[in-house]
Amino acid sequence: FTNGTISALFNLDQYQTRRLLDRMEQAGLAQRVERGKFILLGLTPEKTLANPLFIGCHLATPSYISFWSALHFHGFTEQAPRSVFAAVTRQKKRVEFHGTRFQFVALRPASFFGYRRESLADLPVTVADEPKSILDSLALPQYAGGIVEAAKALQVALREGRIELPILVEYAMRLRNASLASRLGYLLDLLGQPADGLAASKGPLKLDPQRAARGRFVRRWQVYVNVETDELFPQGVA
Repeated sequence: FTNGTISALFNLDQYQTRRLLDRMEQAGLAQRVERGKFILLGLTPEKTLANPLFIGCHLATPSYISFWSALHFHGFTEQAPRSVFAAVTRQKKRVEFHGTRFQFVALRPASFFGYRRESLADLPVTVADEPKSILDSLALPQYAGGIVEAAKALQVALREGRIELPILVEYAMRLRNASLASRLGYLLDLLGQPADGLAASKGPLKLDPQRAARGRFVRRWQVYVNVETDELFPQGVA
């Protein structure tokens, strides 16, 4: 919450608001996260402070936990990120709080969908649903541990029946991101899954945007395959 929230709620002026917030901090009921923004700790501060995903989705409005953090939340990756990644609709600087780095990734308003409220350690967390966590990660793999981590997550989600392919493709089409569609289509081909409905990029792109554009070129998806299949899927594609 912000200074303005408290001021409006209790009809306080600036001085009264500052005094009340100081008292709440001294009593351990609230803690300052960044300038002008606080988190309510309540009567169990250790419970709140031990839940970075809860904190992360309350540092910006609207927002939802996504990318690497959502992949780990859903059990699609065993690699726990050191940062908490949240999708937002406006640019916001990263925040360091209580030993955790919170990074905010701005999405177009039209791309801001596919999330739901979950409970984590008895606290509410707004997190990307299973297909959206995969697609956000493939669209911007630098926030998901890289394309390899995102590809492995896709394989796990499909193998365990955690995502429905028609919904995954529907979401991808709704995002209107040709690079994402090409990456997803190529990976689905590798995994022996149908990619009907996905429109490939009109221009060439790199499977891994963080590596050089080298390797074979797959014309169907306009993708430079700059990551070997055995690196993407160490356990095979079957």
